[in-house]
Amino acid sequence: MVKPLFKPSDLNVKVSFTTVKTVTNPNNGNSVKKPVILFTKWGAYKRRTINQQYTILGTTTEDSIVIGVRHDDSINKTLGITIDNVNYQILDISSDESNNYLTYDLITIKKVSK
Repeated sequence: MVKPLFKPSDLNVKVSFTTVKTVTNPNNGNSVKKPVILFTKWGAYKRRTINQQYTILGTTTEDSIVIGVRHDDSINKTLGITIDNVNYQILDISSDESNNYLTYDLITIKKVSK
């Protein structure tokens, strides 16, 4: 049996998956874009090894974070992520499509600058 990537008790970060919807501002009637939560999952931060840190230096993923969540086919790169009221964009998804009992998706995210 393969050892799971995370123990269920490791999943202590509430991860909200969002999309952007255009809504009308009730005060002035203008259209504004607003993030809307589609679903939430519990996740955990995944540490990179020193070798992995050196490998991504100078790339677009240098300031990124890796989180793990239970595998879900509805997770894709068009979604946004909110953790502790901070918005992130999904850079990459490493889905676990194996037939194991507990499977996790590793998601590389980067903070959205305003």
